[in-house]
Amino acid sequence: MHAQLAPERKPTAEQKGLSVAAEIILTDLRALIADLGKDGGLANGSVYDTAMVVRLAPPEEGTDAAVEWLLSQQHADGGWDNPKVLRARDMPTLAAVLALHVRGKDERARSAVERGLEFIRAQRPHWTVLPEDLLVGVEMNLPRLLDEAQALGLDVPMDQYAAVIEDGKRRREKLGRLKQLHFGTPPALTWDGWGTEPDPALVDPEGGIGPCPAATAAWVRAAQGRPELKELVAKARQYLRNAEAGTNVRLPGVVPATWRIDLMEQEWGLLALLCAGLLAHPQLADVVKPHLDTLEAAFTPRGIGFTKYFMPDGDCTAVTIAVLKAANRPVDMSALNQFKRGNHFYTYPQETHPSLTTTAHAAMALSLAGEDTSSWTRAMLELQSADGRWLIDKWQTSWLYTTTHVMLAIPEPEVMRNSIATLLRCQKKDGGWGADVRSTRLETAFAVLVLHGLRNKGVEEEAIRSALSRANGYLRRTYQPFVMSGEEDLKFLHEDPMWIGKALYHPFRMDRAFELSAMLALALEEG
Repeated sequence: MHAQLAPERKPTAEQKGLSVAAEIILTDLRALIADLGKDGGLANGSVYDTAMVVRLAPPEEGTDAAVEWLLSQQHADGGWDNPKVLRARDMPTLAAVLALHVRGKDERARSAVERGLEFIRAQRPHWTVLPEDLLVGVEMNLPRLLDEAQALGLDVPMDQYAAVIEDGKRRREKLGRLKQLHFGTPPALTWDGWGTEPDPALVDPEGGIGPCPAATAAWVRAAQGRPELKELVAKARQYLRNAEAGTNVRLPGVVPATWRIDLMEQEWGLLALLCAGLLAHPQLADVVKPHLDTLEAAFTPRGIGFTKYFMPDGDCTAVTIAVLKAANRPVDMSALNQFKRGNHFYTYPQETHPSLTTTAHAAMALSLAGEDTSSWTRAMLELQSADGRWLIDKWQTSWLYTTTHVMLAIPEPEVMRNSIATLLRCQKKDGGWGADVRSTRLETAFAVLVLHGLRNKGVEEEAIRSALSRANGYLRRTYQPFVMSGEEDLKFLHEDPMWIGKALYHPFRMDRAFELSAMLALALEEG
């Protein structure tokens, strides 16, 4: 049952003039912003990473709790993870099958293994070609899982993955030519897919490999029986224990896809405020300032990443520059130049496919710095579909994220008429938006932020006002105030993950920041 916006509370002196709804949302948002980055970030438990930990580096408490959790995550079709993203399901499903085959103790586990294998075989039609939106590292991780399953006598269809296996071979050959590897680089993040020798140089100061629980678990397994690595193994195991606190599950062995994501929470949390026109709101200033201080201090001549011990990337760098520029903080714009390649910006070196939203965020940052972004606008418009949407991005599954973030980066509304019309047309009967059949709060927030922002660009249309009113109704009806204020509330955090990494993930605070920012922007207009 959803909480209502009913509680009557007398506004503080600073909040006089706000509606009751705006006061509640503002208080909720303040608490959320204050928590950005806390304990390394907060995300859903990852099936893939948990399965790897269960199988390769089980926790001291045993694997029963994590095995039960894995069993509870299997869908009726036999697969694991978000059913809406078909090709993202093979790797976590196979990892879960292997974990349950090795650690399962009863008929439920054996049945889950068989159903998982049936699901994998039914995936054949989706692997005829390699798409652009593959999970990070799948071309190396999936072939290794297939080899391990085959070695255990499991009947896996190697031939249906011929293209991804071949791609993985090419990637391993490239890695083999690297003379020296260090922690905090993309190869470390995917070590579980290619690594064999547990190189101490890959262990970061917190004990993580990547920093990724699956890669760390694989490294721990490879380092077993090596006395000279005993201390590093203990450090890596402590990293895995710490990572358990980065999920909404809080069970031994259940871990997120990546940990830490503290800087990313701060970067995207403030980006949400920026998109809503709230970054400089006086009643948020005291909770925003510490994050601006952190990002300013963490920014280097090479940019900034999603956490301290991982290399800077183009997306985090662009978002941070945009936020710091909007807040009138000093920032070295030249850091963005190193991520330029042709008519786009890349996220990491040696990427096979560019990221459209990284380019959009870079264009946003450049625009805030007063630079001409017309060439980037043209490049992004060339990738637009016939109906005005931008459909594919390598870091997010929803076209609403991709489309709205590109729209936010384009300063001229007249070139987005087709996009605006399609966005309005795609609003659902309940007032929300969703790439699937149902609305989601996050995707609705993305649409609201764009439509609300268009009014600041001089676009005043009755259709937009009506759409925002209906969206406001949907967001209010589905609003659960303060659900992230304590551990007991974490059970409510259950929307399907939409973000793409080594696994699909749901960064709860980051997503909540977009939802509450959109709601507050609408509520403040009510007086």
